[in-house]
Amino acid sequence: MRLSLRGVVAAALFALVLSGCGSEEAPSAGSPSAPVSSLPTTTPTTTPTTTPSSTPTPVVPAADVVVDVKIAGGKITPSGQTVKAKTGQKIRITAVSDVADSLHVHGYDKTLELKPGKSVSVEFTAETKGSFEVETHESGKLVFKLQVS
Repeated sequence: MRLSLRGVVAAALFALVLSGCGSEEAPSAGSPSAPVSSLPTTTPTTTPTTTPSSTPTPVVPAADVVVDVKIAGGKITPSGQTVKAKTGQKIRITAVSDVADSLHVHGYDKTLELKPGKSVSVEFTAETKGSFEVETHESGKLVFKLQVS
């Protein structure tokens, strides 16, 4: 009879589990098997790895015109500048403020609610030609003018 190395190892492991590593007697043919809690436990020595999620991360399409607004210490950046866009372009305005306020894009009726220290954004497509003020409501300051041609 010819035994493979794999068969010998499997048989040895099976006998080891049944014997409880020699600390208890093996159950007899008529007795119940040893409880699971008496089996030897091991602690893994390697850190488990995580499997990448099968859900892809959504890709945010790039805006054609990006305006970053910062309000700090009563000063606004940009302040009073004209930002140009063409009809059909996507515009993204991102703002962060050190005080609660709201930022409003006239003509497009877009409003950003500003909370201290929190960055907020709005995106829209420039569909209407003209010059539109973007201002804070509570402080009434002009942030920039959006000129769409």
